[in-house]
Parts: sequence; structure tokens; C-alpha cells
Amino acid sequence: MIRRVLVVAATVLGVVGVLPAVEAQAIPVCRNGYACLYQWYADPGHTVFSGYLSVDCNGNADSSGTRTRYLDFNQAPCN
Repeated sequence: MIRRVLVVAATVLGVVGVLPAVEAQAIPVCRNGYACLYQWYADPGHTVFSGYLSVDCNGNADSSGTRTRYLDFNQAPCN
């Protein structure tokens, strides 16, 4: 009985080790001299807003809500 449990546990761990990891989305960098707005949505159609991060021309950041895998990124040059 114990041997059977160990075999099942080893098999489960082996399968988990082979599964590909979920690829994290890289967040674009807000370049110096730019104001940036990151907006996250709950769905791929960008219809349900989840949160935001804004970075102004002085590098001050403001954020609210949650980050998801559906990102809309915009930037504008400062003067």
C-alpha cells in the first residue's frame, strides 16, 4: 500500500515537472522623457477594466486595481 502511494506521488511530481510554466507577460518599460499609462483588463477583448498604473513626466507613479494578463500600454513624449 505504501509503495503504491509512493509510486503515485512520484508520477504526479514527474508530470508536474514536465508541464510548461505559464509565460509571464513582460511589462513595457516607461522610457525617460515619456509619460506612460498601463491599463489592465479582465478579458482579452478589453471590455472589463481591472486596474491601471500611470507614470508622469517626473517619474511619479499612481496605480489602482489589479494587474492581469491583458495589458494595454500607451506612452507620450514629454515636451
